[in-house]
Amino acid sequence: MTDDRPTAPPRDPTALEIVCEAVGEDGALCRITGTLTADSLHQAGDGLDITLRTGARLLVLDLARILVCDASCFDHLLRLREDAVAAGVEIRLSAASPAVERVLDETGRRSDFAVFESVADALNGSPPAPGCPVVPGRPG
Repeated sequence: MTDDRPTAPPRDPTALEIVCEAVGEDGALCRITGTLTADSLHQAGDGLDITLRTGARLLVLDLARILVCDASCFDHLLRLREDAVAAGVEIRLSAASPAVERVLDETGRRSDFAVFESVADALNGSPPAPGCPVVPGRPG
């Protein structure tokens, strides 16, 4: 007997998927999966831009599921951070995958972002990972 139920198409490993959810009273967590490049962020970036306009004061980007990362994505993330600051939103990176860690170190971009060991640390404001800047208090 065969299973004739339709199956979902396989997920494209080169695609970027962003799933955002509200956290607490004024936070948002965006889990990012796949290939992180400027092009993929530009194509999927509406989710992050919309999140900046939802009233969240903290936006945590969970990067644990990034399979491939290139340096160009950090230019896009820096622009996102500038937009966030203008909107009164703090952005924190969390749980960076080995691919993200490598690019942060190779490009010297680690000092541009608050990178936390885990999502929980980023949400709770625990100290960032070693070598990262001290995170100022959340905007009030």
